[in-house]
Amino acid sequence: MTTESKPSLAKVQVGRRALLCGIATLSLGFLPDAAEAATGITQGKDGKIHIDLKKNKGLAKVGGAVVLGLADGSSLALVRSAAGTNGLNALNLSCTHNGVTVMEQDKKWICPAHGSQFALNGKLVNGPARSALMKYPLKVTSSEAIIG
Repeated sequence: MTTESKPSLAKVQVGRRALLCGIATLSLGFLPDAAEAATGITQGKDGKIHIDLKKNKGLAKVGGAVVLGLADGSSLALVRSAAGTNGLNALNLSCTHNGVTVMEQDKKWICPAHGSQFALNGKLVNGPARSALMKYPLKVTSSEAIIG
């Protein structure tokens, strides 16, 4: 049984440029054809990231994601892996094998370095990684997702 780690945003700041120019990856996992600028993303004084769900309509479909670059060089994704408020996950996109940033492909997260595969919700599907992607604490309301 694998225990999923929950990284803290307390020490991780979203870069201003990344926050203002976040990328929303919308459905189907084809980044070049399905990317558009994300809107309604703010960072509170407490360091938590607030994402307006109504302004990021791609999150309504399974496979939709908002991907943000963090100041430490890692990437964070808010991804829709199932219907309903429990279907959202906030994931650290660093592969748990060697830390390479995973990419969405065919509704999975794939590590381009060694081929590890993860489900949309971050669970490990195939190694060489031995654990799921790390999840950030997430609170979801009908209109907003709060990460951190």
